[in-house]
Amino acid sequence: MLSGDILSISRANRSIILTLSLYFGWLLSFPFFGPVLSTVAPSLEHLGLPISNVFVFFHALTYLLAGLLLKDIKLWKMLMFSSLGITIVIVTALPFSPFPLWPGAMAILGVSAAVYVIGWAFPYSAYVSLGSRLRLMASVIIGANIVFIIFNLLSTRISPSLLLVLSGIPLWFALLTMLYFPAYGELKVILPDPANKRTVFPVPVMLIISLFVAGLYLCAGFLYKIIKPYIGTASPLLIDYRYLPYIVVLLIVWHFGERLQRYFLVYLGVSLLGLAFVSFALIYRSTAGMFLTTVLIEAAFACLDLFIWTTLGDLAFIYGSSFKFFGLVLAAKLSSIFVGGLISVNLLQVVGYPHLYTSLFAAAAIFLTYTVVPWLNERMQKDLYCFFSSYNKYSEGPQEDENASMEDCLGQSPFGRAIELLLPEQKLTPRETEIVALLLQGLANGEIAAQLHISENTLKTHLRKIYPKFGVAQKKELLCRVFGDGKHMMTHCHM
Repeated sequence: MLSGDILSISRANRSIILTLSLYFGWLLSFPFFGPVLSTVAPSLEHLGLPISNVFVFFHALTYLLAGLLLKDIKLWKMLMFSSLGITIVIVTALPFSPFPLWPGAMAILGVSAAVYVIGWAFPYSAYVSLGSRLRLMASVIIGANIVFIIFNLLSTRISPSLLLVLSGIPLWFALLTMLYFPAYGELKVILPDPANKRTVFPVPVMLIISLFVAGLYLCAGFLYKIIKPYIGTASPLLIDYRYLPYIVVLLIVWHFGERLQRYFLVYLGVSLLGLAFVSFALIYRSTAGMFLTTVLIEAAFACLDLFIWTTLGDLAFIYGSSFKFFGLVLAAKLSSIFVGGLISVNLLQVVGYPHLYTSLFAAAAIFLTYTVVPWLNERMQKDLYCFFSSYNKYSEGPQEDENASMEDCLGQSPFGRAIELLLPEQKLTPRETEIVALLLQGLANGEIAAQLHISENTLKTHLRKIYPKFGVAQKKELLCRVFGDGKHMMTHCHM
């Protein structure tokens, strides 16, 4: 594990990275249309559909039910351990099971995998700081894709039976890593207890983000099914190495980390997706054209996947409903991928010239993004500020009116007064918001750095960007402006 401000994270964060990398790597390698399943049972179908669809159906259904029914967040670790245990039992038994039993096994795996992810959603959203979430999630997805690439290479080099046996190894290591995960009471709360209810649940935000994700991944499922046949015919190398651009983009994002705005990822992702459609429409018959299209698609998916997972964590942090947000939005994502695939198959059978209607999907994805994302950004920014203001050390408690204006929500708390001092057109990033909230609690630089698991040098870099946004040059001046007219004047202005 790297040290310092390159990757300075807590024991809980390291456990999240290792556990999720291994588990998501198994998902990609086996039940979710992975190379292990396609090698072991290439022609296995259920009700006329590939057996992976059984997994996807029960996976999406479980997300939906979990999002609607699960309430007690303290069950998160029990959900993870029990579902992982069931998954290991099923995967261990599969090499000795006849194919007629596989559809039932895939259904159980779909349920257990969704329950595992739902359980993990709580520590990820509650105990990973806002500024660390982007880099942490990039690490998880990179690790998962490394596991996938290993099994993809093994699928052409060892026997199917041995491949199936080996596919369970990541799950056993994930279980061992979970034993290292701290108990609920040992988890360090960076800010007020995330188990608390922050505000009235934002039904409009849930509806908009679900529809937005469904629309984006409907296009993604459509694009994948339309273009995939052309990838294999263009060059066999594209099949084996088309995931490298995906990982390269994630590495770039990991490197820049908290210097990147969340919404840069989604704008970049849909732009690349649009370019992929255009590339496919114009030059899909050439090897170079398919190579360009493949690179653009994988880069786009890297940005969009990272945006979705990070934004879900941010939403759950702000509103305190991790099970609901992750369950409903991931159900929308999986369902739309499945539906997009079905639409594309039918279109290919009925309509010719796929490069023409792919362009229409590209235009729809871009229009959807530039319509929804600005509203979502403004709403989350407001509610994030309100959350920190309402739980500030000197405030009177959380706000309950979801229709309150920014001014009503912020009130007269120190954080609210600080936000009023922001210069026109200036906003705080999630990491900067955390720092200002802790700074206003009177914490020293070393204490803030320790709370956020960053070095003091990294903190000073953030502070050099924060102060100009308030029109001040140093901490003392900011505190003086915030507390200068109240009972804290002596503490902060004459220290």
